[in-house]
Amino acid sequence: MTAMPRTTVTDVLACFEDEFTDFAEGFCRGEYLMWLGSGISCGVVPGVPMLLQKMLEFLRANIDEADPTCRFRKAFDEVLEVAGVPAATRADLDLASPVDTWRDLDDIVNCLVSQYSDVLNVQVRDEAEDFLVWVGLDVPTTYGASSLEPDVEHLCVAILMLEGVVRSAPTTNWDGLVEAAMQRLVGDADRFLRVVVAAADFREDERQSELVKFHGCAVRAAADEGKYRNRLIARRSQISGWTTKPENRLMKNRLEYLFATRSAFIVGLSAQDADIHTVLHQASQNLVRSWPTSPPAVVFAEQSLHYHHKHVLQVTYGDSYAANADAIGESALLGAFAKPALVALVLFTLTDKLCVLIASISELSLSDGDLERVRADLRSLRDLVGGLTDSDPREFVEAMVSGIAFALTVFRTGRVPDAANVLFQQISLAPVREAVGNPDFPAAALGRLAIVVSLLGRGMTEGLWRLALGTPFCPGDGVVRITIGHHTARVFVVADSRSLSQLEVDGVVDLDDDGAVVIQAEAPQAPSTRSPRTRYGRTGAGGARWIDLEGLCATVSTADELFEAFRHEAVL
Repeated sequence: MTAMPRTTVTDVLACFEDEFTDFAEGFCRGEYLMWLGSGISCGVVPGVPMLLQKMLEFLRANIDEADPTCRFRKAFDEVLEVAGVPAATRADLDLASPVDTWRDLDDIVNCLVSQYSDVLNVQVRDEAEDFLVWVGLDVPTTYGASSLEPDVEHLCVAILMLEGVVRSAPTTNWDGLVEAAMQRLVGDADRFLRVVVAAADFREDERQSELVKFHGCAVRAAADEGKYRNRLIARRSQISGWTTKPENRLMKNRLEYLFATRSAFIVGLSAQDADIHTVLHQASQNLVRSWPTSPPAVVFAEQSLHYHHKHVLQVTYGDSYAANADAIGESALLGAFAKPALVALVLFTLTDKLCVLIASISELSLSDGDLERVRADLRSLRDLVGGLTDSDPREFVEAMVSGIAFALTVFRTGRVPDAANVLFQQISLAPVREAVGNPDFPAAALGRLAIVVSLLGRGMTEGLWRLALGTPFCPGDGVVRITIGHHTARVFVVADSRSLSQLEVDGVVDLDDDGAVVIQAEAPQAPSTRSPRTRYGRTGAGGARWIDLEGLCATVSTADELFEAFRHEAVL
C-alpha cells in the first residue's frame, strides 16, 4: 500500500498501480463523471476564506460611524452574529482599521467560512437580496473577468474531456476557467464542450463533453446580468430551495441521472450544500448501490475525509455503509489534492491508451509476458515523466500539450503545426477500448507509435541514451532527440509514406541528413510524385536512418529482439 498523503504526481501514479487500480482503470474506460468545486480554481481566483474577508472589508469600509442606524453597520453586525463570532471578539474590533490588521482575523474568517451560505444571505437595507454576493464579492470582476487564465487543473480537466474519458462534469464553480482551458486547447470550445447553466441549454446539440454549472456562471452573468445574475447560487435561501424550483427540475433530474448511473470522482468540492445532498440522496434511491463495488462508486481528491464527504458516502451506499464504513472510506480517499491527482490521471490515461493500442498490431507476435514487458516500459517512462512535474506543474502541462500537438500532427499529417496556434491532439476522441472498435480508427498505426515510445523509454531507463523533446515547431529539431555520449540523433515518427513525403516537401526532413532518424509506422508504398526522392531508406554510407516499423515488428518474437532490432536499425 502506498504512503499517505500523496503530495506528488509520482505518489498518485504509484497508488494507481496499487490500491486504486480499479478506480484508475474504470476512469480510463469513461465510467466516472467528475464533480468539480472551488478547490480546482484557488490558484486563479480567491478561495472562500479570502472572498469572505473581502466581503467583510467591503461592509466595514462603508460603515458611517456618525449614523447610529447605518445599514452597513447593521449588516456587518448581523454577519458576525450569524457566523457565530463570540461577542467578546466582536466588542474588541477596531472598525477604523482594515480587517486584515485585526488580531483575531483568522478565527473570524473561519467562523464565516463554516456558515458561508448563511452569511451571504444577510440583507443590506435598500439593496437587492444578493447584494453581498454580487457587489460585496464583486462577482463580475472576481469570477467573470475574461482575463482570467486557466490553471493546471482546468487544462487537465479539458484534456480528459477531449480524450473522451470525462463526458460530464457537474460543477458549483462560477468561473469560466474550464471553458477557457478548452478554448486554449482546441481554439473553438463550443465544438467540444456544451456548457449548461439553464434548462434551455440542454436543447443544444450534445458535444464531446458537458459542463453542468448548476450554481450558475459568472461569465454569463457579467455579460447578461438580467438573465443570469439570479442564477448565481450561494445564499442559504437559494441553496435550500434550489431542488424545489420548477426552473431547476430538468437540471436536478440530469444530476440525479448522472450520479445514479455513473461513478463519481469529486475534485475540490466539499459537498456540504443541501441541494447537493438532496440530489445525491434521490439518485441513490432511484438506483441503489451496495458494498463491495468495483470500481468504487465515489472517490474524493482529498487528503482526508471530512463530515460532508462521509455523508456523501453514507447516502451513496445506504444500508451497506454502517457495517463497512472503514473499508468504504479507504476506497474513497485518494489521498491527493486536485493538482497532482489530475496531472497523474492525464498521464495514466494517455499511457493506458498506448498500452491498449499495442494489441492492435497484428504483425507483432509476442507472448503475453513480452507484451507486458513492452507495456511496462511505457509505464516506466510515464513515471519518469511524472517525476518532472512537481517543480513547475503549469510549465510541465504546457510543454506536454505542445509536445503532444507537435508529435501527433507530424505523425498524422507530416506537417509542423503553427507555433502561434497550438491545438491539442487527442490520441482518441473516445475511451480507447471503444475507439478500437471503430473501423476508421487507425489503431494499428497508433499502436506502432506506442511501440516507438516504449522502445525509447526502455533505452532511457536502462541508461543507454538520454531523451529530450524536440523544440516544438522548430522544423529540423525532430520530435524527440536521442543523445548517446556526444552524439545526438533527431527522431521523426510518421504514420505512412504520405506523411514522410510531406515532411520532405516542406523541408522538415532531409533523408540525406545522417543526423536524422525517420521511423515510419506503416510499411512503405511507392513514393508519391511530390516526393523529391525516388526511393526511401539509406542510400550509401550517409543519409538518414530510416525504419520500416511494420516490417520490423513482423520479424521479431520477443521484447528483447524487438528492442535490439530497433537499436540496430536506428544505429543507436
